[in-house]
Amino acid sequence: MMKNIYEMLQDVCSQNKDRIFFVRQNETYAELLKKVKQRAVLLAKRFGIKKGDTVAILSGNTPEFIRSYFAITSQGAKVLMLDTGLAPAEHLEMMRRTDCRLVLAQRSHFIDDGPEMFDIESVDDTDAREFRAADVNRDDIAMLSFTSGSTGNPKIVGLTHNNILSLGEGALFYRPVIHPGYTFYGFLPLYHIYGVVINIIAPLVLGGKLLLQPVLNPREFLKDFSEYKPEVIPAVPRIWEAFYKKIIEGAKEKHVYTIMRIVISLRHVLRAIGMGWLVRRITGPVHDLFGGNTKVLVSAGATLKPSIRKFFESLGFVVGDCYGLTETTGPANFNFAFRRPDGTMYYAGPLPGNELQIHNPDKEGIGEIWVRGSLVMPGYIGNDEANAAAFEDGWFKTGDLGKLDKRGRLIVKGRQKQVIVLDSGKNVYPDELEDLYLQNSDILAAAVFEYTIAGKVVPYAVFQVTPGTTPAKVAMMVKASNLKIAPYKWVRHFAITEDELPQTSARKIKHFAVKEMLNDGKFETHKA
Repeated sequence: MMKNIYEMLQDVCSQNKDRIFFVRQNETYAELLKKVKQRAVLLAKRFGIKKGDTVAILSGNTPEFIRSYFAITSQGAKVLMLDTGLAPAEHLEMMRRTDCRLVLAQRSHFIDDGPEMFDIESVDDTDAREFRAADVNRDDIAMLSFTSGSTGNPKIVGLTHNNILSLGEGALFYRPVIHPGYTFYGFLPLYHIYGVVINIIAPLVLGGKLLLQPVLNPREFLKDFSEYKPEVIPAVPRIWEAFYKKIIEGAKEKHVYTIMRIVISLRHVLRAIGMGWLVRRITGPVHDLFGGNTKVLVSAGATLKPSIRKFFESLGFVVGDCYGLTETTGPANFNFAFRRPDGTMYYAGPLPGNELQIHNPDKEGIGEIWVRGSLVMPGYIGNDEANAAAFEDGWFKTGDLGKLDKRGRLIVKGRQKQVIVLDSGKNVYPDELEDLYLQNSDILAAAVFEYTIAGKVVPYAVFQVTPGTTPAKVAMMVKASNLKIAPYKWVRHFAITEDELPQTSARKIKHFAVKEMLNDGKFETHKA
């Protein structure tokens, strides 16, 4: 059994030494391993980095980020993953709390008054033959991340070598759908656990290739899709929602939306009677949007609306809809429908060696999502109080509410703290309402939360809308959407803005921040 992350890297690179790993740089697995060793020699010889030290990475998506990640962990040091979108004062506080000795950063992110900074993009002239791996065990801490909690001090999540190795071992379960040589698109921030999962570990252990994109620009994405034709495209739900709206709007502009809906709904029948060519003709332009070679779409970082997952599945993509947290090393559960080698269908579940349960479900099957297994962190660093609240009988209590459908797929209803409890005692789940209203093409983003109006608790919505959309039009859309749900769930009060709503680095809407803006009079209120 492998003891640590470096042994995993060495094993994979030895097996795939002549395969390309970094697409844009045309760099092989063998070259990746050599450069990791050179960076590790630099850390040990020049900076004296040793087992137990903390070394931060503060960088965008570059090959040097990934090489440095493996170099740091090969020496038994802990990687402190820093969000480039935070303020320097926040970075300094995180470095202080983790006793950080060194920061590998892009020059644009250098900070004064903290630990020594080293240009992560420097070329190492060290001799890889001087490399020595530290004696690191599976239970040793490999990386540190701060939670993006909305209140109080962010907690420090410590993930072990065992957590990361278990992630790699679990990813092998998806070999029937993600084949060696597939290109993974890499625009997700590598400092986020989602980026670690899908743009560092998964491509590596599955023998894939990685096309890194450091610029968050949809035009660059589409250019890359056309040129490199990636097979696996990971994104956050907000991106998939944007693509969904783009596809629908394009079909309506070309007056083919109705025929598209009919053909997609009858796709199985049409294929059975030899008219698969019609299905391909209708779905082909969407596949061409992603380069024409994409097989798998992955969504994580927030909740993917079931309607969006079903839409892309109906177009012929395999959709990996992931639920997880930093504390669970990412994928606590995958809704991932694909056919296994024995011909049976797989629909959902956690990675091997892990369990998920819905704790204390109500009559609708909704309860708190609990997780346990090899992916769950050993605990928050230096925070006994938080650990006591987060764990029970070996289960990690996520604080999220969800239910399982008849196929075992996880339907996340939202954060326990965000459930709207009406005066009648009925529960309203913001995620369900946001999914409903986002099906209107002029609503680009939605934040639904509990609000008190005239002494009565109600569900309130703030919508980001397309430029020029009037309150009257939004009211009409909201009323039409309301007819699809029980009256007690209806949103009758709302606000609109053309500005982007506040988001986390994973592109989750910050509901608390939106509510504060509403309280501060930043939005004009309206009624549906």
